[in-house]
Amino acid sequence: MGRKRANNEGTLYFRESRQEWCAQLSLNGRRLTKYANTQRECRDWLHSTLEQIKGGLTYDGTQVTLEKFVNAWLDGKELSRRPKTVFQYRTLANQHILPVLGKIKLQNIQPAHIRQLYVLKNADGLGARTLQMVHGLLYGIFSQAIKEGIVGRNPVAAVDRPKVEKSEFQIFTEEQARQFLIATTGAVFEALFYLALTTGMREGEILGLKWSDFDWDRGNLYVQRQLQQVENQGYVFSPPKTKAGRRHIKLGNATLGQLAAHRERQQEAKAVAGIRWQENDLVFPTTLGTPLDYGRVTKEYKSILKQAGLPDMRFHDLRHTSISLLLEGGTPINTVQQRAGHSKASITTDIYGHSSLRSQDQAAETIEELVVPVAVKLQSK
Repeated sequence: MGRKRANNEGTLYFRESRQEWCAQLSLNGRRLTKYANTQRECRDWLHSTLEQIKGGLTYDGTQVTLEKFVNAWLDGKELSRRPKTVFQYRTLANQHILPVLGKIKLQNIQPAHIRQLYVLKNADGLGARTLQMVHGLLYGIFSQAIKEGIVGRNPVAAVDRPKVEKSEFQIFTEEQARQFLIATTGAVFEALFYLALTTGMREGEILGLKWSDFDWDRGNLYVQRQLQQVENQGYVFSPPKTKAGRRHIKLGNATLGQLAAHRERQQEAKAVAGIRWQENDLVFPTTLGTPLDYGRVTKEYKSILKQAGLPDMRFHDLRHTSISLLLEGGTPINTVQQRAGHSKASITTDIYGHSSLRSQDQAAETIEELVVPVAVKLQSK
């Protein structure tokens, strides 16, 4: 039998009947017990638990299951996160995490449990990107548990983050971009498509635009919100995800002209709607002034692509096209970063590194034109 430890250190011994090591300590008049195959694991548990007790851990805290903690954690997130974000967290937890690990006490979850969860979900066909989101959510959950003194370390930190292959996206060539804009002439969402291609804004940002977001004298557009569809709530306006997302974008004269013409058409639509019109100051509303449905925009967009004989691309690929063409045209990376709403230039280059290939070719030709000597044959007198 292993030695008894001093007071306030707990007890550590080998239990012959179970052929396992056992660690025990008293907390709030109740006994905590840990069984393990090795003495070291029990000793580590004692050390970790005693440190947590110093930090305020109670007996009740040691009995909290992952499910109970997650539900309380998510309730608190509703005060600091957007509704759609909290809904996504709950969906990930309820569909992928809690059915497997929910009944396990928070303190007892080990890195091996996390790895087993990933293996199980991968076998079930869960996408790599979703699995990575599960990893991030679990990390955040245990980080909070550490702050509350319920666990001493984050088991997720010892597990490799699932890899996600970079998804390829399509972009228009310069000629295809011109062809697309020609094909949108006279379309219901002509100005919307024009703005998407020339600014690189996200669809939610465009649908959340209000006329008050424009500085017509300076030709600036201010991105201050986005339209999102949230389960059981319908459409809601929320601020950009990051500080960099709240930005201003300079508009060209042609774009301003498109918007001015669109505003005139909107005034006509308001007159037709009469008292049915709901004023929300939206730039791209329905014929009654209410927020526009994403699906309707996508349907019109796909129809235009088909009629024009253009590649079948996502609406979001208009953003990729806009940013890629700017980079290929030699626009400084910091300018493109600001227009795109990326927090760092490295994010822009990481996503659009392929766009630098053409610029690299141009750079190679330019430097040769500047420095490579050209042989000149002198004529003899």
